[in-house]
Amino acid sequence: MAIVMSVPATAQNNTTGNRIWSADESLSLEYTWTPQSYSGFYFDLDTGEGSETLTVNLQSETSRTIPAGALEYSTTPINTDFDRGAWGSYQVIGFMAERYFAGYTNNTQFTDDDISLMSNGQLTRVLIDEDERRSVFAGSSIVLNEGYRLTIEEVDLNGDSVLVNLARDGQVVDTAIVSGNNDYVYDTELGSEDDVPLIAVHFSNIFRGTETNAVFIEGIFQVSENYVEIETGDNFGRMEVQSFSENEITMENSNSISLSRGNTMNIMGRLQFVVADDDTLRFGPVVDTTQPGTYELRGTVAEGEGYVWTPLNFEGFYYNIDEGVGTESLEITSLSGRTIGSGDLVYRSVPQQVSFEYAPWGSFNVIGFLAEKYFAGYVDNRFTDDESLLSGSQLSKVLVDSDSQASLFTGSSLILEEGYTLVIEEVDLDGSRVLVRLEKDGSEVDTGIISSGGDYVYEADVGDTDDIPIIIVHFREIFRGTESNAVFVEGIFQISENVIEIDSGETFGRMEVSSISSDEIVMASDRSITLSSDSSISVMDNIRFMVADSNVVRFYPYVEVTTAADGDPLEINMPRAIAQNRSVNIEVTSRGAAVEDAIVMFGNTEVGNTSANGTISFTPGEVGTFTVTADRQGFATGSTEVEVISPDNVSRRVAIGVSPSEVTLGDNINISVTTLIDGRPVGDVEVFYDDRLVGTTGTEGMVNHTVMDAGVHRISTSSDQYLEAELNIEVQGPEARYSYSNLAIEPLLAETGDDVTISATVRNIGTETGEEDVQLLINGNVEATEQVILDPDQEKTLNFTVSMEEAGTYNVTIGNLNGTFEVEESQGIPAAGIVISLLIVIAVALWVSRKRI
Repeated sequence: MAIVMSVPATAQNNTTGNRIWSADESLSLEYTWTPQSYSGFYFDLDTGEGSETLTVNLQSETSRTIPAGALEYSTTPINTDFDRGAWGSYQVIGFMAERYFAGYTNNTQFTDDDISLMSNGQLTRVLIDEDERRSVFAGSSIVLNEGYRLTIEEVDLNGDSVLVNLARDGQVVDTAIVSGNNDYVYDTELGSEDDVPLIAVHFSNIFRGTETNAVFIEGIFQVSENYVEIETGDNFGRMEVQSFSENEITMENSNSISLSRGNTMNIMGRLQFVVADDDTLRFGPVVDTTQPGTYELRGTVAEGEGYVWTPLNFEGFYYNIDEGVGTESLEITSLSGRTIGSGDLVYRSVPQQVSFEYAPWGSFNVIGFLAEKYFAGYVDNRFTDDESLLSGSQLSKVLVDSDSQASLFTGSSLILEEGYTLVIEEVDLDGSRVLVRLEKDGSEVDTGIISSGGDYVYEADVGDTDDIPIIIVHFREIFRGTESNAVFVEGIFQISENVIEIDSGETFGRMEVSSISSDEIVMASDRSITLSSDSSISVMDNIRFMVADSNVVRFYPYVEVTTAADGDPLEINMPRAIAQNRSVNIEVTSRGAAVEDAIVMFGNTEVGNTSANGTISFTPGEVGTFTVTADRQGFATGSTEVEVISPDNVSRRVAIGVSPSEVTLGDNINISVTTLIDGRPVGDVEVFYDDRLVGTTGTEGMVNHTVMDAGVHRISTSSDQYLEAELNIEVQGPEARYSYSNLAIEPLLAETGDDVTISATVRNIGTETGEEDVQLLINGNVEATEQVILDPDQEKTLNFTVSMEEAGTYNVTIGNLNGTFEVEESQGIPAAGIVISLLIVIAVALWVSRKRI
């Protein structure tokens, strides 16, 4: 059984605060998930405003049915600022655990109207919201989303306005003249609302030169034309809309929902309930995060008080919901204002037994450490005796723990982690055994003969432990056919050979190991931590505190992960360009192994399920660009973009390539023109750069050109034999660019009033001499600035001296460098006081001596 962890301060009424509802935690049968407790819901930390709530009314702690109407959802819009601050604000709303655009406000600067899409029962998405500065040259385009492209047609003779056209899928939909320091705004009908600003672009400057004309963009905003329509009675997943207005949307489940053990069921949109595969009822909301990206997994929000985070209320901590195993906790035992005192932040983790994903293997000991899953040791099983890494103060990362089925053919390889691959060499004549070879970084390290239903086990030295299994693969079945031989794998487990050492007194970020044994790891803050407003504070390795930009002390712990997908990613192997009405073979693999029974979609068309060798054929009937996806339970979704070309144009479509891939002003670039389908070089094609002819391709399909202006440029082709093609490239300017290194803070622990010296080295890694105002930020505020002038590849070390009058933790930022130092209350008499005291003592002594005389 898992350890029982204390309940967070805000969840002491048992009605909210945890993401996981667990019958063994004595929580209320009427339970609410809020943006503070569930990171899938939209939440503005600075204002403390959240959009969504979900309340369940259970009948008992053992009942696995949510009656119709017993799951209630509501959401409201909130205001948020544009990235380009001068544009003011707009309304967003969380809906079905996703962020939507709800409307413009009277504070939106590029429209005079209050526009509420939500009042019409419509929501759309924000596609772009940025304030990045970029230059775009005449003839070039800004590529937007959903097929839109804003082209800079011409700069007027005075250089104070520019003619632009907006096209969608190649068709011009708008033309406008925009002057400098003004906005281009494209209004269109969106649902039942007229003249909704769909795209806004701020033109900060316009330049007309003797040879080139350019504009400078600083701010782009775009919302989607594809909107969600909401009407009373509509069903979204298992939820039915009860009401909507410009202020709120409410829904409830129209039918009962069964919380079957081991199930993951869709509730609405990307929001799902995951239910433990256990007799004890445990369940909670999760958001489908299988798509590639970076996800923030956070804990329940705290406001100015002591708090405890566990796997039940902090998604970043390791948690096995099926077995109720969570090993980590983080507790603030005391908080004074914004300061967590030294020793007042305590982290604990204990090892627990957990089952292998391939259940017949039994169990092993796992421990969450620094919000990651680690291997602590084996228990007795069929391939090893008791082995404990933790008893030796060591841990190994669990790299693979999977029960997914995969088929491998003779000569193919199972791709593992840390450079390992398991090669299927040969199936014996009677089809009962297989010869395998294990390689690491291409070199053979082991061979083995495995029977059908057997396990391949590879042992190695891990840290101080000798001969411990680091790779285990179960061979479910072996097949020998007349034309092909295959093995079917079901169960892979791998741990890392690279251990982390944990010793008493060792520090991880701001935490110091207080004790470590085979039963527990305990750490405590080794200094005070100041929760400075509007800051992200490193606590230990990848665990950080995010603090609101507010007078209220509002914060939460979080970790960032590149993907939260369960299982290995699926890969789709097929040509990137194919002909219409011509059959194409689609292959789905994972870790190099064919994946059977994966569902393949070609755009909105379901192709079917892959065969035993991981393939399926499809004949596309429509021309265009399509997304091909592959899904199978236990794997992360795979996807790729494919262009389908009409038979008449198969031989006439060309593609433009540019090398190097990253282009800097002054580079001589190679522009290649090839056939789109098979990549053959194409000769006798005229190549244009910003509508100026730069050459005609030879038999090798190449043209060279030296780029002379930074910014976005258009490369296009023209030929009597081939269709036109174009490509936008971005040229980095010959500018001074700076890198920062060697941050030093001395001393790291000072007393109030003491000088602290902070130094860093700045280097010009650009191609031109330039000026840089180097800023020293303390807790996000500019403390000092020094201007440097550096030639290319020149560096300079800067020294700043500061003194702080208040005790606390101070965050230092110079460029991209970050560090901290601590300030304690002065314990002694200041130097000036010592001098004065000495003078007084001397004066008294002289006075006494004169009296004696």
